[in-house]
Amino acid sequence: MKLFYREYGQDKPPLVILHGLYGASDNWVSIARQLEKDFHIFLVDQRNHGHSPHSNEHDFDCMANDLHEFLTDHNINKAYLLGHSMGGKTVMRFALDHPEMISKLIVLDIAPKSYASFSNFAQITNNHALIIDSMLNVDFSNVKSRSDIDVQLSKNLDDIKLRQFLLKNIERTKSGNYQWRLNLTVIKDRLEAIMDGFSALTPEQNHINIDSIFIRGEKSGYVMEEDTLIMRKYFKNAELVTIPNAGHWLHAEQPELFIKTLRYFLLD
Repeated sequence: MKLFYREYGQDKPPLVILHGLYGASDNWVSIARQLEKDFHIFLVDQRNHGHSPHSNEHDFDCMANDLHEFLTDHNINKAYLLGHSMGGKTVMRFALDHPEMISKLIVLDIAPKSYASFSNFAQITNNHALIIDSMLNVDFSNVKSRSDIDVQLSKNLDDIKLRQFLLKNIERTKSGNYQWRLNLTVIKDRLEAIMDGFSALTPEQNHINIDSIFIRGEKSGYVMEEDTLIMRKYFKNAELVTIPNAGHWLHAEQPELFIKTLRYFLLD
């Protein structure tokens, strides 16, 4: 699959950034502009997101393959890889298959474990199910502005910051109507696969030795202190860093501290 991307910087080591669920490359533009003096940055829209093609398949095997195709198409033999949430699982799965193509690995607020409904993290999966259903239930027939969509979302989603983030996925059709850019039907159907991605893997058979950092938000429930055990079963040199006063979208909530942490790891 040929993925849409944005490009910043030139003639520097490549840094490829993958967004999370409901995200897109444009969420990372401000971060890219702060790093482009040191890196040749590629912000990539994953399948069924942003401006990339839609597909009936959405799991980490195909998303890791998408990333491999992207790097190959751009003649990138080795890169720094950064992924947030769903994007974090994509870069982890890619790293397990192609460790020789990784300079350093940065994973944001996600661990190499299952968050599916049958796990101890059912609430996270339930929250995503609620978000997706709320988006799918928006009636666009009488929508005249984005604020009309926000009103509908607010019936089930109280968090205004979350709604503002979701509304970035709104686009206009050729006829001037509003619609979701995301392939929500497939994302809903494949939600369990999106929440998992690792339960079928054996860490002992996928143990690799590359410089890896896991950065979590202090107020997020996605990554626990004890998750360092599973991180290091897959990634021998994994380091866990916590960004204070930040939740799941730590790069947006604490951008200055995030950039400082990222620079320290990448430029060390």
